[in-house]
Amino acid sequence: MEKTGQIKLPDSELEIMQAIWALNEAGERFVSAQLIMNRYPEISRLKMSTVLTLITRLQTKGFITTARLGRANCYTPTVSLEDYRKFVTEDFLTKVFCGDREALKELLG
Repeated sequence: MEKTGQIKLPDSELEIMQAIWALNEAGERFVSAQLIMNRYPEISRLKMSTVLTLITRLQTKGFITTARLGRANCYTPTVSLEDYRKFVTEDFLTKVFCGDREALKELLG
């Protein structure tokens, strides 16, 4: 079994997770699906049921925890953005460059 956060998220789930990380970083203590949809117009193109499904998947994968606050569920990240970035970068380096950091550095100039 992989450690929490040690999987690459599909783009749709990553979009929701990035919103949760950003809101959390901005000091929002109570991140709800409605807050995500209100603050991120690009996400509001999705139906609420889709957003809730993506949030459920993130919870199942261990990226967030859920707490009930009144009538709303609030979401807290359990995987930091920095940890996720490190994982996906290492995964990319391994898969595309066979772990050769120098080849990546040369490519980037």
